[in-house]
Amino acid sequence: MRSRVLGGAALSVALLSGVLYAPAATAAPAVAAVGCVWQASALPLPAGTTSGTVSVTDDQGGYAGTAQGADGKRRVVAWKNGTTTDYGTGTVRTVVVGQNPAGTVIGVNPSGSTLPSSEGWRTRNGKMEPLPKPPGTYVSTPRAIKDNGDIIGWVWGNIDGVYQTIQVRWPGGQPDKFEALPALPQDGVLVGIDDDGTMLLNFNGSQGTYAVGLLRDGVTTYLPTVPGATRTIVRDISNGRVVGDVTRQDSAGKYYSDGVMWDRDRSLHLLPGTSSAESINRNGLIKASSDEGANYSYYNSIWRLWTFDSILGDADSNAYVVGNDETISGSQPIPNTTNTRPTVWRCGQ
Repeated sequence: MRSRVLGGAALSVALLSGVLYAPAATAAPAVAAVGCVWQASALPLPAGTTSGTVSVTDDQGGYAGTAQGADGKRRVVAWKNGTTTDYGTGTVRTVVVGQNPAGTVIGVNPSGSTLPSSEGWRTRNGKMEPLPKPPGTYVSTPRAIKDNGDIIGWVWGNIDGVYQTIQVRWPGGQPDKFEALPALPQDGVLVGIDDDGTMLLNFNGSQGTYAVGLLRDGVTTYLPTVPGATRTIVRDISNGRVVGDVTRQDSAGKYYSDGVMWDRDRSLHLLPGTSSAESINRNGLIKASSDEGANYSYYNSIWRLWTFDSILGDADSNAYVVGNDETISGSQPIPNTTNTRPTVWRCGQ
C-alpha cells in the first residue's frame, strides 16, 4: 500500500501555480484555484468479477474499462445511465483505450506469445469483435476513435513481404474494412488525436523519445521543451492543449521528472510538485501525478490549466481519465482486499 503522508506546507506552496517556460511569451493569465472537493461514486461490477477500473469515457456520462474475477482474465465493461454492459472476456492483459459518444469502445487483447502479438478490437452488437487487418499481421493497435466511429491506429507484421508498421483507419460505417494511411514522420509514434484531427506524436529513437510534436495536414510542428531536459514525453491532447512530462538531471546527477502542459499558443507550463500529467479535457482540467520524491507518495493532483486545484482521493486511488463533462474516473481500493472498484469522481463544490 502506498504511503498516505503528504508533503505538508511545502507541497501546498509548490502547487499554487505553474511556471511558464516560453521565451518571449507574454505572462500567463491568472486562473483562480477552485479547490474542488471531489465526491467518489462506485460503479457496479458484473456478476462473477471482484475487481475493476474505469479506463475511458464517452464524455457524456458513459464510462468503460475492465473487470476481472478469480481467473484473472479481464472482461470489457461499459457503464451508462445505470446500466452495466459486459462485452465479454479478453486476456489477462486486455486494455481499453477509447470510447466515442455513440458508446463504441476500442482496445487491445495482447497475447502471451513470445513473438510480439496483439489483437485490436471494437465493440459491436454487444460483444468485442476483432478489427480487420492485412494478412501476415501480428499486431493491430487502435489508438483513438472519432465521433463518427472511425478508428485510427497501426498494424505491424510481414505485410507484402516486408516486416513493417502501417498506420491505418478502420471506417466506422464499414466494420469489415481498413485502409492504409500516409506514413507518420520518421520515428513518429501516435499518442492521440484531437477533435480537429491533429495527431499527437512522440518521436522515438534508439535512446528513447527525443522530440514531441503535432501533425496536421501533413505538416509537423515540434513542441518546445524545458531548457536542460534530457527527455520530453507527451501523453494526451484536447482542444489544442497537450500534457506530458519532462525529465531533467540535478546538480547531484539524479534524474527527476515534472508534469507539463502546452497551451494552444504552444507555450510550455511546468506543473510544480508533479511527476507527470496524463489526461486533459477540452476545458483544461488536468489529472497529474504528484512527485513521489517530494511528497512521499503518488497522489492524483488536479489542475485547471497551470493552476493547482486539489488532491483527488488518497494515495491508493487511481485516476486515469478526465472527461469533458468534468468528471474524473479510475478506481479505488476495496477495503481489506487487494481488489479495486471502478470509480467516478465529481466536483462537490
